[in-house]
Amino acid sequence: MVCGVRGYLLCSFVVLGSLAVLAGCSGRFFAEREPWRREAEIECFSSGAVGEGAGKVRIEPISGPGACGADFPLKVSSLGVGVPLAFGDEARPPSIIPAGSPPPRYPPPDRSVDPYPVPRTRYDQPLTLDPRMVPDEPTRQPPAPYYPPVRERAPALRPARARPAPPVPPLSVTPPATLACPLVSVLDQWIDAAVQPSAMRWFGQPVVEIRQISSYSCRGMNGNPNAHISEHAFGNALDVASFTLANGRTIAVKSGWYGAPEEQGFLHDVQGAACDRFTTVLAPGADSYHFDHIHVDLMRRASGHRACNPQAVSGEEVAARLRGRSIGRRYDPAVTGTLAPRRSSGSPLGRGAPDDVRLPVAVPGADGAE
Repeated sequence: MVCGVRGYLLCSFVVLGSLAVLAGCSGRFFAEREPWRREAEIECFSSGAVGEGAGKVRIEPISGPGACGADFPLKVSSLGVGVPLAFGDEARPPSIIPAGSPPPRYPPPDRSVDPYPVPRTRYDQPLTLDPRMVPDEPTRQPPAPYYPPVRERAPALRPARARPAPPVPPLSVTPPATLACPLVSVLDQWIDAAVQPSAMRWFGQPVVEIRQISSYSCRGMNGNPNAHISEHAFGNALDVASFTLANGRTIAVKSGWYGAPEEQGFLHDVQGAACDRFTTVLAPGADSYHFDHIHVDLMRRASGHRACNPQAVSGEEVAARLRGRSIGRRYDPAVTGTLAPRRSSGSPLGRGAPDDVRLPVAVPGADGAE
């Protein structure tokens, strides 16, 4: 645009107005996406960490607005690769196994029989056909074969064969989530190594479906346009609201976190396992925005800090306290998931943001890539 002296003010107004529109649409998001995000996606696909298929389909790149998006996003309708969860018979090691198989055992020889019988005819006398001339001799049986004695050896013990249970198929994701490859890889590991074993332990049933309420969404943390950009804006975060078992039972995070002992035990176990794999895990009790879901992401922080709120506690400990087996210790926010009056960590809304500000929570089924 070329502006003369008279049109300087008009041009300035147009340029400033355009910048204001961009700032209003993208807030702090109008910046270049960090190069490491693209590199991480490429490395994930190159390593084969995620196998593309019917449940994981690569879609067109998502660019913008601003820094939001992903270069190689996936539409994910299933998670987990399917692994055996248990064995019908537990493997049992043998006590003592001989070096080799013992030789066959035979009865000892019969010493009452002469192994070298005397022939019926004497060779120093003339032969005769008269039976009267042959002395009577007792009838002799053929000698029994001789075998050397065998040492007594214990029978060989063989370990019982373990019968693996059939693998559990990948669970479905409802609605399908738009995610970047690195997060999908860690989600697969979490499902197979933690979620499914925990479900079998607490309910005797595998999980067949999880319901997510937010995957890719170009927004700030907790929906605040003035907060730091959310990992949801890069497909690097997922909010899980419930788990459905094979028998149809649904464990909702909102009610199960304060529900029956087995529900609390299961949810605390999967949350604790998530804290070992993801860099950010927020569950009920972390703040007022995560009362109904478990948020997981792979945010990279310069300090290397990992956020796990509330503090992870084993499901067995939580269930034991609820059953009254732990006496003399009061429930604390880390166990019950209640909100503490003050938090030691900073606000997830960004520096200077008050903790009691209420903003819209994730909308069930909302997906910014749709």
